[in-house]
Formats: sequence, C-alpha cells, structure tokens
Amino acid sequence: MNPDITRERENATFDVEKLTHILDGGIEKTKRRREIESLVISDPDFQSEDLNFLSRSERYDAAVKKSAQMILKLREYGISDPEEIYCYKR
Repeated sequence: MNPDITRERENATFDVEKLTHILDGGIEKTKRRREIESLVISDPDFQSEDLNFLSRSERYDAAVKKSAQMILKLREYGISDPEEIYCYKR
C-alpha cells in the first residue's frame, strides 16, 4: 500500500475500521470482501505482468486470457453475488 495512505490512516481522528465497515455495508461484508481480495492477491494467475512492451494483439490476448481465468476462478470459488464479483474484479 502507498506509504502516504498508510500514514494518513494511522493519523486519522476517526476509527478507520469503523468507516470501512460502513462503506462496505457491515462487518461481515468487510470480512467477505477481504477474503475475496486475498484470493486474487495470492493467485499466481492474476499477478501483474508488464504489458508495456507487448503488441496490441498480445495485450488483447492477455486480457482475454485473464477474463477467461477470472470466470473459471469465480466458479471454482463459488462467487456468484454481483457485489462479490465486483470485489473480485477489482
């Protein structure tokens, strides 16, 4: 995470976690969002690759491949709720 954001959160005059729960829609939704995000972060299929030096068609192929992988992973993890899919896609 960006060190500036981390520092600002540490110096906030309000409870950052409480605000997170409000924005997510509750404690359980925050927990679920974090679970889904950790699935994506830890999945080697979704590690960032440098697309800058690929041709247009290679970037397109990479995007299609990731989209197909995402659909397979959503099915594998049993994620079907549109809100959860949104978390997974971020």
